[in-house]
Amino acid sequence: MVLYAAGLIGMHIPATAQWFTSLVPLTLWFTGFICFAYHPKPSFMTYLMLVLIAFSAWFLEVQGVRTGKIFGQYAYGATLGASFLKVPFTIGINWLVLVLSTQAVVSEWNLGGKIGNAALGAGLMTALDVLIEPVAIHFDFWHWAGGQIPIQNFAAWWLASFFFHYVLQSGPFTFKSSLFRVIAMLQFLFFLGHWILLQWK
Repeated sequence: MVLYAAGLIGMHIPATAQWFTSLVPLTLWFTGFICFAYHPKPSFMTYLMLVLIAFSAWFLEVQGVRTGKIFGQYAYGATLGASFLKVPFTIGINWLVLVLSTQAVVSEWNLGGKIGNAALGAGLMTALDVLIEPVAIHFDFWHWAGGQIPIQNFAAWWLASFFFHYVLQSGPFTFKSSLFRVIAMLQFLFFLGHWILLQWK
């Protein structure tokens, strides 16, 4: 919580903005580590599934950047750290963190069974992406061709998120976690805070 609060404030103070922005990849890796280390159902199959989700999401982004036909025409900046095939490794971790944290929220609500929960989880992730986009552009996480965020991006986000949520609703992978719900709350507050601060600039 302190880490996110410090980053939110530090990234908007001119004297510290560059340093705090450079810590974004480290924060993502740290949050990903927390999700692995404190998963409520630790097992080989669980960890294998988490790795597959992170890799699949990263690979989806690779195809998205390469073709421009999934999310729209976009490219990643330098802020998110080391990349391969023009996509930062942290993107897979980011997807994993968002899927797990929003999954923990909808599992607690438990509305509408497997499909309903997957749809609701995908909705939460898409709502979060609406907050993320202007922040990401401002801090050079990524940028869109023509400077416009296409509606296609949000549709693709929902569909991909639905798939990952549906997978987690299947078999032994369902779970509840108060820690992951806190991570979801922190993600929403972090990007909402950035969005509000950007309106003042």
